[in-house]
Amino acid sequence: MKRNVPAFQPPSPIPEAPVAVKTGYRILLWGVPLLAGVYFLMGMSPPLLIRYGQPQAEFVLNLYSHFCHQMLERSFAIDGTPLGFCSRCTGFYGGLFWGSLTVATSGGGRSIGLRSLALLIAPALIDFWFDLSSLVWGSNVLRCLSGLLAGIGLVGFAFPRLLWAAQR
Repeated sequence: MKRNVPAFQPPSPIPEAPVAVKTGYRILLWGVPLLAGVYFLMGMSPPLLIRYGQPQAEFVLNLYSHFCHQMLERSFAIDGTPLGFCSRCTGFYGGLFWGSLTVATSGGGRSIGLRSLALLIAPALIDFWFDLSSLVWGSNVLRCLSGLLAGIGLVGFAFPRLLWAAQR
């Protein structure tokens, strides 16, 4: 008995993702840069808050003291008031914000590889080691740039992978 089977069957279409998955992906895609931006800008705010007599400056400095040493000689300052975090953390959190915004505007993009991640984080680790060993004292600008590269590298490696996992 012969079956009536067509010779060619078109492939079945890829099932459409549920609306909740699409919505969650969009929230993640734009929520991470938003949170990174708020965190970065809030850490930059103490000099401006103090300048305009706002009492929240002390709260912000106390909040960020749990995440950064805030040593005055290693921090950027505006009008003599240090930022909420040191120069390396300024670069790192700025890199997280900039990198996550870049990934979000590119629609998720491709993740960088482990080799690229290692190359981007290496300057911060070397600079950190020199600071700990007291062999060479780097400048705040150098610390900021090494932190910026590390932040961009970390978010360039992890954020696209997180977005990929959210789509599945």
